[in-house]
Amino acid sequence: MTSANTTRAEMLRRTPADVRALTLPGERVLSWARVAGPATAYAVATDQALYIPVPEPLRLPWELIAKATWGEGAIMLIEGRVAPAGINRTWRVRIDEPGAFPTLVYERVTSSVVVSEHVALMGDAGIRIVARRAGDGLRWTVTFDPGLDPDDPQIRRRADAALADLRSTLGV
Repeated sequence: MTSANTTRAEMLRRTPADVRALTLPGERVLSWARVAGPATAYAVATDQALYIPVPEPLRLPWELIAKATWGEGAIMLIEGRVAPAGINRTWRVRIDEPGAFPTLVYERVTSSVVVSEHVALMGDAGIRIVARRAGDGLRWTVTFDPGLDPDDPQIRRRADAALADLRSTLGV
């Protein structure tokens, strides 16, 4: 029930309770979109994380998302693992009536980046090292190019050395 003083625009701006219930207490919902499918599900962007229902609810802090792109009615997400910790997970989330949701997700992911550098390890194949704002500090992630095995000891040593060198160069 709405009061006589509540305008239509105010009602449209309010976050529905079922969307708010998907997020952690204290997080501010910035945008949300209905996920395509037979059941009602939402992708939710807060000031601290992105929530996606694949296949069960998942919370991805912005600093862990290495890449977010939009195309063909879906958001493609790549999670960068904490430096270096293995294979990167990816998700494709189909969105109904996306509105500004994809733009907001892209902006949140890119605005957290402090430094991003590709380092070749074998020919042109290498790693993407990214430092992102996370709380009061930086979170470093390493994303391995396709074809590189992060479990290969030689590749791992080179990746560790590249990360240490970049951190030393930046003084962190």
